Amino acid sequence: MAVPGSGNPLSMAGLAAEKLNDDYDDADFDDVISLKDLTLGGNAGGSHESWDVTNQNSNDFPNVATPYSMGEFYSYDHDASGFNDNISFDFDGANDYLEGSGNLSNAISVVNGSISTWIKIDSHSANGLIWAINTEEGSTDQIFLLWNNGSGVVRANFKGGNVANIADSSSNLENDGSWHHFVVTWQASSKGAANTIKLYQDGSLQDSDAIGTVFSGSPATFGFGRNKLQNYGQNFNGHMNDMAIFNDVLTSSEVSSIYNSGAPKDESSHSGLIAYYTLENYSNGDTTVADDSSNSHALTITNSTDIDSTDTP
Repeated sequence: MAVPGSGNPLSMAGLAAEKLNDDYDDADFDDVISLKDLTLGGNAGGSHESWDVTNQNSNDFPNVATPYSMGEFYSYDHDASGFNDNISFDFDGANDYLEGSGNLSNAISVVNGSISTWIKIDSHSANGLIWAINTEEGSTDQIFLLWNNGSGVVRANFKGGNVANIADSSSNLENDGSWHHFVVTWQASSKGAANTIKLYQDGSLQDSDAIGTVFSGSPATFGFGRNKLQNYGQNFNGHMNDMAIFNDVLTSSEVSSIYNSGAPKDESSHSGLIAYYTLENYSNGDTTVADDSSNSHALTITNSTDIDSTDTP
């Protein structure tokens, strides 16, 4: 079902009904809603905060940027493209993890890059590694995201030449029962005044740090759930979903679009995508996780044949 075409009258009630019931009918929606709420897909204070309004291509729905316009809805079609999100991975905090091959690590840039991950953090008694890019054996160079148990935050770190460049999340995320979206971006060219690591939490920039060092080598391994270089009980305990790796620095608007007010959407056509793991093709007993981009960077599953969960963002 789509809304009326350009030139035909639109009503906010009809658009709200189409989002809620997949039926453009003014009489089907009688709640109070603002144009901002309608555009962003929520209805704070109303009864329909869980609308799924982004099962479609990016140019089939409003751009969620001010000023909001009714005219942005002329191409809106709730059924334009579906996105299943029924599976996440439940890491046990003990020994299970996902790891890519050399082809994946070789495709990741330590100069410019971004990684997007949805996570739900369970209780930790030590650090929990969410993902890590590691260089060759003998080097301490890493880019990683972890639950830092001592500080009680999710911490991003660009570590070049044994110098840490850190960006931290907000606190009170451990075992809060909620999904959170994290994006880490880094720019680390040899003489770049703008060299920075940034950490976005739930669509907003949380923290950043200037990067004064660069890597001495190239990525050798990449994985989710454990720290291969310093694996001292640092396995992640919690859920992960819809992990995406990019070879460019995502802008704040791109991060906001991926966060999408807390509802994951299909990123398989996003520019700069290296690998993408929706996890939807996983079945118990599988030993690998399929890459949902076109680049065939599957991940190997270690120490689990039943890691899936129906708990998703």
